[in-house]
Amino acid sequence: MVIISVCGTLYLSSATWERYQSSPTVVSMERDMLAWNTTFPCVTLCPEVKIDYMKLERYVEKSNVEDKEALRNFIKALANATYDNFDTVPHYDRIKSDDYLDLLLDLSALFKPTLTTSTSGFDLQIMPTITEMGLCYSINSKVAVYNSPEYRRANRWDTVVNKNPVFFVHPLDGEVFAQVNITSSYSGTLHGPMEVPDITSKLHHSPEKMYMTLYVKTISVYTSPEAASLSVAQRRCRFQHENNLKHNSIYTYNMCRIDCRIRLCLQYCQCIPHFYRRIDNEQICDVSGLHCLHKHRDLISDLIDESGKKVENCSCFPVCDDVNYITDTYELQSWVIATTTLQWGMVTFPRTRYKRDIIFGYSDVLVAVGGMAGLFLGCSVISFIEISYFFTLRLFFYARDNVGKSTPSVVKH
Repeated sequence: MVIISVCGTLYLSSATWERYQSSPTVVSMERDMLAWNTTFPCVTLCPEVKIDYMKLERYVEKSNVEDKEALRNFIKALANATYDNFDTVPHYDRIKSDDYLDLLLDLSALFKPTLTTSTSGFDLQIMPTITEMGLCYSINSKVAVYNSPEYRRANRWDTVVNKNPVFFVHPLDGEVFAQVNITSSYSGTLHGPMEVPDITSKLHHSPEKMYMTLYVKTISVYTSPEAASLSVAQRRCRFQHENNLKHNSIYTYNMCRIDCRIRLCLQYCQCIPHFYRRIDNEQICDVSGLHCLHKHRDLISDLIDESGKKVENCSCFPVCDDVNYITDTYELQSWVIATTTLQWGMVTFPRTRYKRDIIFGYSDVLVAVGGMAGLFLGCSVISFIEISYFFTLRLFFYARDNVGKSTPSVVKH
């Protein structure tokens, strides 16, 4: 009976400990909308005209190649190359694959948009960033700097301190929007300031001389300080400083997925595209490698293996403090002014947000273990402490007090 009681106590105690290690948190809903601020969305614009044709012509004319038209066509195709059209890049071996990115950056078109906001006294920063869609420009992003040409060319891996604060808005601010005017057609996507776009992001395309309006709804999740003290495995989310990625200086969910895609590129084609940051002895894909990546584009973009299952060792946790945006209003109309305009912002503010907090903490583990010990053994946690005391400290002091004492002498008669 004693053995059965001990086994029952150990079994249920281990189950309680497993619950504490695997699922001690809960996501609850808060409705006090006037008590918090909301992050203004970031937009990343990818102009379709990525090459300055005057720079391109000067480069082609100065080159010593005979077939200048082939060189010109190759650079144009490479500038807009993504997983969807890698197969359209013509074969050309006069440029080393290691020089692809630097060449595209040197020949990139000048991007000088006009940016305005409905809120005075706050300036949104525009940052060039290298994405899976090529060279793009992020507005109001706090992490785009880690993929900026300047950051990469300097071979930096340190954390950048953002001098500009995050742009927060409040329901009492009313309708809040920003507007950018550019000179070419583009594809754009909205995301959080602490996230980067990838090839699975929803892109909104706008031809030249069109006016696009995007208004969004917000879904935000934040983590309480108590839950933040747990391990990553326990809370099942990561903060940016808890970086475990090889190719990025900080952690975001999409950066983690990009890290997984790089591993798949190396697995299938033994090289990576030029827009990824390489480390160690990784090879940049030449044209044959790009064509190979196009053959496996579905597996790489969806992060699945050939059997359709999710790839192993690619469990990307969400960011602990995360903001997602859902398009609420989308309009695209012709524009009489000779510019291409995007207006984005927020009209309706969130009435709820989600909080990740502890529901089963360490004190709950002690209470549960003590209750099971009382049920099966008729004792409590204090009893285990007393047993430990008697077999450790009490035994030690008893042995110390009795060491060196001589045996009693024999009395002679």
